[in-house]
Amino acid sequence: MAVNVYSTSITQETMSRHDIIAWVNDIVSLNYTKVEQLCSGAAYCQFMDMLFPGCISLKKVKFQAKLEHEYIHNFKLLQASFKRMNVDKVIPVEKLVKGRFQDNPGFYSMV
Repeated sequence: MAVNVYSTSITQETMSRHDIIAWVNDIVSLNYTKVEQLCSGAAYCQFMDMLFPGCISLKKVKFQAKLEHEYIHNFKLLQASFKRMNVDKVIPVEKLVKGRFQDNPGFYSMV
C-alpha cells in the first residue's frame, strides 16, 4: 500500500527543467529532450511499476504514443494503478496531455 505524501513549498526542492528531464531519463532509461514529453504518461507508468511492482501492466502502456488519445490511455492505466495502491493524488489528465509545463508544475515535480 502506498503512503500519501504531500509536497509543500517547504518540502519541495526547486529543480530546473533540465534537472527534471535528466533525472527521469536516468531512472527510467528514456531519451526525453523536454519535460513536456512527459505528457505521454509512459514515464509515470514506469515509475509506478518501479515503486509497486505489478501494480500496472507495462505491456499495456503505449511507449511510442504520439497522439492525445494514446496519452489518455496511459493516464487511465496510471489512474487505475493509483486506485489499486490507494493513492489519492488527482491526475489532471486533461491538462497533462496538452504537454504544457506551466500548467502542471506540481504534478511534474511529483516525478
